[in-house]
Amino acid sequence: MAQAKELARQCVTPPLLKNSKSAAVFEHKPSLKVVCNYLIRDCVKRYPLENCPLCKKHVLAEDPENQLKGRKNQIERVYCGHLFHNGCLDTYMKTPPFIGGKKCPSCDKRIYHEKWKVSAEVMENRWAHKQAKQRELEEVVDFLKD
Repeated sequence: MAQAKELARQCVTPPLLKNSKSAAVFEHKPSLKVVCNYLIRDCVKRYPLENCPLCKKHVLAEDPENQLKGRKNQIERVYCGHLFHNGCLDTYMKTPPFIGGKKCPSCDKRIYHEKWKVSAEVMENRWAHKQAKQRELEEVVDFLKD
């Protein structure tokens, strides 16, 4: 919905930068057609057919009654407009490499999402801590086996 609002705003509000090329030729135009085209073409028609770019499975079930429940199967829409399963995106965002930010596998644009807005350094530290904890647990299991 936020993308539709932004498209409508761009139709009726001139750019803030007065020296840009788009500001010099700005004309008000009706926004209803632009917004409807976006909602119909880019949302209503595309989303039911969309596959998760990571696991390649359908994001939405053909029958809403059969939609898988649970946090991992919740649908997340990222800034570029692609849909992901929450579990797939969570795993992808929390594994290295972190430098430069994660990119969408479908369009190669950087992924922006409210849930994963921490810095690459923090993400890397969390991942390293999780790996160290896992190694310690494996060592304890090996020790207790003998």
